[in-house]
Amino acid sequence: MTKTKMIIDCDTGVDDALAIAYILADPQIEVLGITATYGNIDLHSAARNSLSILELFHREDVGVYKGAEHAYDKTSYVRGNKSPLIHGENGIGNVDLGSPKKQPNKENAVDFIIDSAKRYKEDLHLVFVGPLTDLADCIRKDLEAMKLCGDITIMGGALTVKGNKSVYAEANICSDPSAAKEVFASPLHLSVIPLDATLKTLFKVSDIRSWKDLGFAGRSLYEIARFYYVHELGGEETGGAMHDPLAAYASKDPSIITNWFPCNLTVEENGRTIGSFEELNLKEKRHRVALDVDAKRFSDDYISSVSELIKRS
Repeated sequence: MTKTKMIIDCDTGVDDALAIAYILADPQIEVLGITATYGNIDLHSAARNSLSILELFHREDVGVYKGAEHAYDKTSYVRGNKSPLIHGENGIGNVDLGSPKKQPNKENAVDFIIDSAKRYKEDLHLVFVGPLTDLADCIRKDLEAMKLCGDITIMGGALTVKGNKSVYAEANICSDPSAAKEVFASPLHLSVIPLDATLKTLFKVSDIRSWKDLGFAGRSLYEIARFYYVHELGGEETGGAMHDPLAAYASKDPSIITNWFPCNLTVEENGRTIGSFEELNLKEKRHRVALDVDAKRFSDDYISSVSELIKRS
């Protein structure tokens, strides 16, 4: 069976790290690289965290490429007040993995993504789980190359539920609403995984407790996840939503989503993701939005595959 070739664009906090673990664990995914951006933490820390997670699982062969440092309408990055509380001061639950041995690649994220699109075309799956600045930059630089990709999946937005940045806005979209609006206005066909689906994938600490007995890699990933599961929504038995891992999973296997809603999205100034009024009656729908998920299958598959990755490490 041909492997899914994947690049994931991360603002590497905890659920990003858990998404990286998943794509490394799945034997049917060939990870071409990880591109880093700002969001949960600054760009340079996101790149460092990505390198550290790769080294934790002995995957130094996978390169990390740095992208945007801040949103289009900003001159610098300012970390949100909630990010340290949810992801820890270092972005990965305050777990110290040491300084990574490797450095990010010299090629920037946008060029790496575009070069990969030209090389792999419909075999390439792109997953964006942070602010959409890097994707908007790719579209600005070479839209035709981006049209060649087999799948572009985004974690972002909130359609039928409240946002996690404000009542209306989800954090990834709200971090750069101008870039997100450009992305949704482009002719690209996109799979969008919003809070509507991800909030149905709550993992509790008890779900992953076995990891802490599986050596350094297991203990480390357990502590990283535990910090997030305790702090995102309010406690060990409430758990944390697997926002970014679900987007990576759905890119490889869209059947995990049990309700795809076709529409044409836009972004309002306040960061709200909503259907475009101007395009409401267009026959062609560029976007499909995940509204429901087979949460049990996702949970079972994720924990099983990542547990096997930990054991191999």
